[in-house]
Amino acid sequence: MSENLNSFRSILTYINSLETEDQINEFVLSRLEELEKNSIKRTIEKNNNGRLIGTITEGYISSNSPIISSYIVDPFYMNDKTLYTNFIKSIRGKNFDNPLQLFHSLQNFTVDLFGFRGNQSIRESIYLNKKNKISIADFYGNNSALCTERSATVQNLAEFCGIKSYLVFGKLSFDGKESEHAYNIFQMKDKTLILYDATNPVTLNSGYVPAYSIIGKEDISNIETLQFDFKYLSKVYNQPINEQEALDRTYITCNFYLKNNKSK
Repeated sequence: MSENLNSFRSILTYINSLETEDQINEFVLSRLEELEKNSIKRTIEKNNNGRLIGTITEGYISSNSPIISSYIVDPFYMNDKTLYTNFIKSIRGKNFDNPLQLFHSLQNFTVDLFGFRGNQSIRESIYLNKKNKISIADFYGNNSALCTERSATVQNLAEFCGIKSYLVFGKLSFDGKESEHAYNIFQMKDKTLILYDATNPVTLNSGYVPAYSIIGKEDISNIETLQFDFKYLSKVYNQPINEQEALDRTYITCNFYLKNNKSK
């Protein structure tokens, strides 16, 4: 694979040039080899220097990196190559004018992969009954994946396609009720940051659209809270947001607790 494949545009152009199954597989293996070589093994978790306040993880997650969704179960790993092969097949032939259009493909793919909503009891049964190393593939097709599994998947698919991504273990305040939540922040070529929540798509009259909100050109280390911009999506799609859906959504990062000296 050419070393010039280092941007969303060049990677998408190359993907669209692939014609056979063998070419797709060869590209996936080559791209993953490059990403693995430039990544390090690290534990992905919400423990931030001994405080359970969340973390922000930049870049591709190595297949050897344990991702801890709960401290009472074993971690899972992003170690399934078919994830990338199937995603490439799902977007091949599409001409995206900009990375924003990729969000629809990410949303559709993750819903097809995991189901629209995850079931906590099914998820727990996978973690508790799996005797071998838990793979992201164990969550396919059984409505078990929740925010941690979905956002880790989105993280690596975005990075695979040349989009810089951050996996945020933080919190979501939804209509005043706060809970732990994992989501992504993408960094565009012009340094603009975009919030993306693969777990909670937004309802319009015509159906569901990806939950993304433009943050602007901010330093991610300074971002403490993010107010989801429903008005922006309503304007983009020229449709009203479902009233029940458009309740207050505030995304909280670990920076909020670090800078305000607040523990969990």
